Amino acid sequence: MVFLGGTMSVNDPLPWIEDELSLIRQGQARGMPMLGHCLGSQLISKALGGTVAPMPAKEIGWHTVTRSERSGADAWLGDVPDQFDILIWHHDAFTLPPGADPLYSSPFCPDQAFVLGNTLATVAHIEVTAPLLREWLSIYGHDIAPVSASVQDIEQIRHRLDERVQEMHDTLTDRLYDRWLARLPEHESR
Repeated sequence: MVFLGGTMSVNDPLPWIEDELSLIRQGQARGMPMLGHCLGSQLISKALGGTVAPMPAKEIGWHTVTRSERSGADAWLGDVPDQFDILIWHHDAFTLPPGADPLYSSPFCPDQAFVLGNTLATVAHIEVTAPLLREWLSIYGHDIAPVSASVQDIEQIRHRLDERVQEMHDTLTDRLYDRWLARLPEHESR
């Protein structure tokens, strides 16, 4: 199961959120591989015992993250460098669910990503492509104000956009997806 982003919060009183949380708990109980980005990661965290709350300041743009030193991260990150840049765009932060291993953190949000069994969750948008990010900037650019240490302006985000996206995919995204996808046949054979 894959859970993607959205403009709402997992704490909004929307009727479908409880159904999503229940579905995630059922998937985790069966050991089903799950993947979550942004809102999806927050849904997974909340469903599995973490919390989700607004951050003191939103985090938007290309930010350098630092990989976790916990051994659980090594199995997923392999030879990913100690620090690397990824695209981040979120207002809420999750806490790690019990038993989860953190993968990486930023100066603005200590819990950026985690793994728990066959589940991979990241608040960052490591899935983004250059055309998709250009579209987001056109549609959601209003969200970028005010610019601050944790929020880059549109021009900063667009700077070297194609290369930055490719670097992120080469450094992190493709490796994480390969490791997550490798769990699918393993789960199907049970």
